[in-house]
Amino acid sequence: MNDKKFDAALNAALQNSETPPPELDAVLKAKLYQRQEQLPGEGAQRKVHLWWLPMVANLIVCGVPAAIFALPIMPLAAHLAAFALGWLAVGGVVLTLVGLKCSDLKEQLTLVLPARGRKEIHGS
Repeated sequence: MNDKKFDAALNAALQNSETPPPELDAVLKAKLYQRQEQLPGEGAQRKVHLWWLPMVANLIVCGVPAAIFALPIMPLAAHLAAFALGWLAVGGVVLTLVGLKCSDLKEQLTLVLPARGRKEIHGS
């Protein structure tokens, strides 16, 4: 019996679709923007993601020789090497994508640089 009353009260509370007045919404947004401006230096930073760099290097190191060895004028051994190098290039891409999904690889391989054009002058 208590469960039915609880469910009814919960449903009634969830059905309430009151929205705050626009004045309160505007005041809260203004306070939020003021706090964002007061945060130390978050807007004055640039982030450069380098997670793609090992993947591109692997593609260049393995993919270019694979393409050269795959030319029709090369002997059979070169074609086998091209096949192996091609799979190594694909494996590097797959490992990078798995690393992005399974860990915080983007955050670990990110450089945080100061914003351009802003130089802070510290008085002595």
